[in-house]
Amino acid sequence: MVAEYNDEVVKLCRQLMKVFSLNLGLEEDYLQNAFGGDEISASLRVNFYPKCPQPDLTLGISPHSDPGAITICCLMIMFMAYRLQVRKDDAWVTVKPIPNAFIVNLADQLQVLSNAKYKSVEHRVIVNSNEERVSLAFFYNPRGDVPIQPAKQLASNRQ
Repeated sequence: MVAEYNDEVVKLCRQLMKVFSLNLGLEEDYLQNAFGGDEISASLRVNFYPKCPQPDLTLGISPHSDPGAITICCLMIMFMAYRLQVRKDDAWVTVKPIPNAFIVNLADQLQVLSNAKYKSVEHRVIVNSNEERVSLAFFYNPRGDVPIQPAKQLASNRQ
């Protein structure tokens, strides 16, 4: 079951890479190729956040952005505690999960390659005193030996 989930999320990421490429005015396969073609790195992490009797004394997961290309997050529907937050301007906004939907975070290396046309998402997880939370985080990342730089078509000579 995990292998099937992995395969399907890889397919989703490949489709997203095509859409992102076209949206940037690039060839459909540009981003996928820039990140290593078919040899892109992917991994799945299961996160469990237990109830916390004193949530004000703990961090959960501190603010960060993901270093790769795309992170697909599935918040398990049976654990719907609203604890994922994203930074918008200078405020933290709680993500309200939609049943049967994914949360897609754009990550640092996609921001670099798009010359900041796409922005990496700063996010955090806060803990809750009443509810547990389970999430599946799928990381779709460039191959480790691929140099990442802005696409030449998106670079400008600003001074």
